[in-house]
Amino acid sequence: MEQALRAALGGKKHIIWDWNGTILDDVDYAVDTINWLLGCHQLPLLTHETYREVFDFPIRAYYDRLGFDYTVTSFEDLCHIYVERYMAGFHGCQPYPYIRRLLSEVRSVCEHQSVLSATDQQSLDDMISHFGFEALFDHVFGLDNKMAASKIDRGLELIETSHVSRADTLMIGDTLHDAEVADAMGIDIVLVDHGHHSGTKLLNAGRPVIHFGG
Repeated sequence: MEQALRAALGGKKHIIWDWNGTILDDVDYAVDTINWLLGCHQLPLLTHETYREVFDFPIRAYYDRLGFDYTVTSFEDLCHIYVERYMAGFHGCQPYPYIRRLLSEVRSVCEHQSVLSATDQQSLDDMISHFGFEALFDHVFGLDNKMAASKIDRGLELIETSHVSRADTLMIGDTLHDAEVADAMGIDIVLVDHGHHSGTKLLNAGRPVIHFGG
């Protein structure tokens, strides 16, 4: 297990993982998908680097920044179109090469391991099943919609469901929203630098950031 992660675990009993960008290596695919949607609306496309700086939650604020005109296509419809396009091709993505090993090792030393995601529940379940990760997690919590506003409420539900104290729980994520969620849940968090927010963006926010090697 990576030394930085081992130190972060620090005897924690429940590890809560984000999915997209933390476990699943889908940043390039997300850039391709949003660029397809931007192109459909004759809007400027994003580079990989720009995407990791402008992507944010709630998704509505991110879409506002990208310039979508909701009088042409409603925000809700844009979200559904994006998710449909994403789910049609996510099979081309893979979990980070070292993640399956890390998940197995964390599973062996912690009592509980879960996923908390802003992805809608059905899509999240489909992805976890596709990659054969079901046995690695005690709980898989997604949202009941495709608008990806916030996962704070679901995080609080997860804390109650797990019956593990906040002091014994750690979250691992890749965005500043993950840090906001952890703060609202009253738990510690470690951020990884390989996901949807750049390491620089995470570090500038004063959050602990670790790098997972292969």
